[in-house]
Amino acid sequence: MAGETGATRDEQPPAGSGGSPEDTPGRGYLVGLYTGLAAMLVAVGLLFVVRGAVVERDAYRAAEPCGVRSVTDDCVKLTRATVQGTDDQAIGRGVRHWLRYTAGPSATEERVRMDGSSPVHDTVRAGDTVTLVHWRGELASVRLGDVAQETHDSPARGWRMPLAVALVLLLPGAAFTWFALWYRRHAAAPPRETVVFLPMTVLLSGTLLGALSLFGALGAADVGEALRFLAAAAPPVVLVSALTTWFFRRRSRKAADTSGLAPVTPDGRRCLGAQVHGPVPYSRDGYGVLVVGDGPPTATPDPHGKVALSPLPPTLTVERVRGIESSDPRGWLERYRYDGVVLVCRDGGEQVLIGTSRREAPLVWGALLAAGTAGV
Repeated sequence: MAGETGATRDEQPPAGSGGSPEDTPGRGYLVGLYTGLAAMLVAVGLLFVVRGAVVERDAYRAAEPCGVRSVTDDCVKLTRATVQGTDDQAIGRGVRHWLRYTAGPSATEERVRMDGSSPVHDTVRAGDTVTLVHWRGELASVRLGDVAQETHDSPARGWRMPLAVALVLLLPGAAFTWFALWYRRHAAAPPRETVVFLPMTVLLSGTLLGALSLFGALGAADVGEALRFLAAAAPPVVLVSALTTWFFRRRSRKAADTSGLAPVTPDGRRCLGAQVHGPVPYSRDGYGVLVVGDGPPTATPDPHGKVALSPLPPTLTVERVRGIESSDPRGWLERYRYDGVVLVCRDGGEQVLIGTSRREAPLVWGALLAAGTAGV
């Protein structure tokens, strides 16, 4: 009895083990969780940078012109300059706008990159007089009469790029983190289509909103406008994501439904697109054609079915027909996508898979039955 008790005790899982290994999510869960958390942490750090940039922008806008005898970092220095010309530099798909000018006694030509092309860059001509606005040692803007245009390095726009990158990381990062936690909670539950809809919609919405936030932040006049743009874009993005998820789920469900398939006996010799996969000698790479209607089904790489023939043995029997799954050979997913089916067969003790299109599957099935090499 003692031996039996010890054996029983050894078979029990240790306390706190959390159940069987099948109930524990794999490394993909941790990768998704850590990736999402890392993106969110970087985004939070960038939001602090945005806060500092906004404070600097407000200080720049509130700065007054420097006095004749007093020049401090909190005032703007105004300098008159003569325009020498403008340049448009193509960089990839974008264009950089430059303004060339001379200022001071040395009359040395310099140039500054402008923020966009209007209203000053496209208006000035060589010989025009402009006012350069320096703040804390940097050229912040250029004035032409009553209009002004910020430079690329102006503190008035220093918040845009950090905010854009922060939103690009924050929204998808939050979606990935939520999905990882959702997967951790439902890893042991049986898969149900009704619960897959929500996480896929969240992932797609987070990714699309992250991409849109980039354009919203770079084109907004201030942080509030960028956030309002994001809030306005959220409902249609979620709707589009939900409809997209529903569409692909519907296609996947239709592809997995093989209830309407039935064997059809070929009325003559046909060369069908099908591939045999399994630990059997007639499963060979590159053999993507199956000749039917002329004796036993024969695998071959020849589209005309005349050379390198490899007959299927009479011991091969069909057990069931199903849709293509992620565990099937990768080439089948790329070749058939939502139009493929798999004939799950048995040859002795080995499982053999035959992948083909939904249109040709009945002929493959019927050929196996007609040749006496398959059973119902």
